[in-house]
Parts: sequence; C-alpha cells; structure tokens
Amino acid sequence: MGNSDYVVLGGKKYYRTTAPILSEKRWAEMENLVKDSIHADTILEFVLCIGSYEEIIRGKAFLLNETLRSFLVNHRVVMAKEIVEIRYPENRIQLELDLELEAEKYEW
Repeated sequence: MGNSDYVVLGGKKYYRTTAPILSEKRWAEMENLVKDSIHADTILEFVLCIGSYEEIIRGKAFLLNETLRSFLVNHRVVMAKEIVEIRYPENRIQLELDLELEAEKYEW
C-alpha cells in the first residue's frame, strides 16, 4: 500500500475506504443484525467510513433512532450512512471481558 492509502493519527493507522449507498434493503439488514445482537446480548464490530478513512469500533449496539437511522455504540452515535460493515468480532469472549473491565473502571 502506498502512503496515500492510509493516514496515521495519534499513532493509529486509518485506511482509505468508501461508504456504500444506504438502500432500504441494506438498512433493514443492519437493523435486523443490531436487533439480534441486542436480544442475544452480544458485541458487534462496526467498520465506519469517517472522512474517507476506515474506523473500527466495538461494543454492544442499541437502536437509537429509526427515523434518523442511527445506533448507539459505546456512548457514540453511529449513523447508518457511515457504516461500511457490521460483523461479529473474531474473538468475542476476549472482547466481552475487555469491555466488562472497561465498564468496571467507570463504576464507582
């Protein structure tokens, strides 16, 4: 990859990407996947297109606003038009433990 394919910010590499067109079918698939993860109480991984660069966030997702097509993931609003992909993380058990430990830091 050439230097123009990624940018380094804060020591992290962000790769170039493009957001797909948000069709009704694509929205319905995303909405169903998030609803299934809510019922199963599982973590999802969101690949986002932010300013033409890829960003990955992980966490339990909640349907925030169906009209605006947005989700809440780790206290962050994610708009459906920013989502490149939603997937289950490779190592779900470790991620769940990491998130529980992170959550315990904030509980006093």
